[in-house]
Amino acid sequence: MNRKAIYTKYLERFKTDLITNYDKLGLRASGKFADSLEYKIQGNKLTMYGAYHSIIMEEGRSSGGFPPLKAIEEWIEVKKGLPAIFVEKKKQFAFIIARKIAKEGIKVPNEHNAGKVISDVAVLYLGEYLYKLLDEVGEEFMREVDFESDFKNILNAA
Repeated sequence: MNRKAIYTKYLERFKTDLITNYDKLGLRASGKFADSLEYKIQGNKLTMYGAYHSIIMEEGRSSGGFPPLKAIEEWIEVKKGLPAIFVEKKKQFAFIIARKIAKEGIKVPNEHNAGKVISDVAVLYLGEYLYKLLDEVGEEFMREVDFESDFKNILNAA
């Protein structure tokens, strides 16, 4: 398996574990967080991208400035368990929710979000899985290197 395949295997696993934790914590409404997760491999640089609101799910949001009303309206449409009146009058409720967020912010953790949707998974990957990834990449690197040829070139240059 080449390095890119190894990186892809671990990034796919990281993405799957993020989505699993997101669902386990009961944070799925529209599913945009899960749908937005994508990664990029550039040489040995691995990057995971997600929706803008990912950081808000993780850390909360300070007060000030209205959040986008359209996003709140979409959330009202797809959020399970809301009273029917919310959906029927979603523009009004979206405005009320946005005003409350602008005034008070969003504190995480809270009764609906225990927090750590991303960091709990990242800590696991920075610990146990990072060592496994480095082991696999190291083994692949050792297979790619021709030590005998390199040693002969060093001796010939001396």
